[in-house]
Amino acid sequence: MNLLLNIVSLLIALAPLPALNAHVVEQLESRTYPSPVSETMPDYQASTIPIKVVTVPLQLTASSAYAIDLDSNQTLYSSRSEVERPIASITKIVTALVILESHNPSEIITIPTLPAYSLGDELSGFQPGMQLSINDMLTALLVQSGNDAADALAIIDSGSREAFANKMNRFVDRWSITGAHFSNPSGLVETGNGASAEALAKIGSLALRNPTVTRLIKMPNATITAKDGRALRVTTTNQLLLSGRFSGIKTGYTLVAGQCFIGLTTIQGHQVITVIL
Repeated sequence: MNLLLNIVSLLIALAPLPALNAHVVEQLESRTYPSPVSETMPDYQASTIPIKVVTVPLQLTASSAYAIDLDSNQTLYSSRSEVERPIASITKIVTALVILESHNPSEIITIPTLPAYSLGDELSGFQPGMQLSINDMLTALLVQSGNDAADALAIIDSGSREAFANKMNRFVDRWSITGAHFSNPSGLVETGNGASAEALAKIGSLALRNPTVTRLIKMPNATITAKDGRALRVTTTNQLLLSGRFSGIKTGYTLVAGQCFIGLTTIQGHQVITVIL
């Protein structure tokens, strides 16, 4: 509920919102939110007409909030946006981008031995020995936010989650993104894993330049099929897609991080990234 109020309050300050369908609001309030250079699309072109920001006082309970107009590179709102905080499953955006630097989505991989998980951890149901495509694994990673998908991809790529986290850190360093550090590919472990709202906005803009990631973050659900015919149904954790106001990007939740959100919306014809931590 607090996450919804924070996001709606922020958007009202940026531009007037149409009324949300009552059924959608009920679903939102009841939910507990548990690129490779070769694929890079052209940079967003700066707009000569800036967004007209409505001056509505904000009463956010969020620890950090940030909004940026991608078309003009104009910061629309900032509150403690430079402070590095736990980000839970928003971590998986970087996991996807690092994987796509070294792997083709059509590549077939075999699920390795995975770590033990706790009751309530978001899982896609992968079992050691299952064979799936990288695209299917990324679907589970970004749509359902599967922690087993994150760990499997990391182990397949680098041999261990720790080695893969080092690649994640090199990735953000290479893109000159400060205020972010990763210790694991899923975000389940908060120690040493976090980012500032400003860093997440930059990571989000990178993600939008990758067509594979951009396609997956908009999907409300999908069915992925292993080579042996086993089918797994995955459903998005991003219930704000139901509002029609957002086309991604990622949610996150742990007890330490709280409810986190990085979203893409359109305001006055401009693409806007919003971050709530």
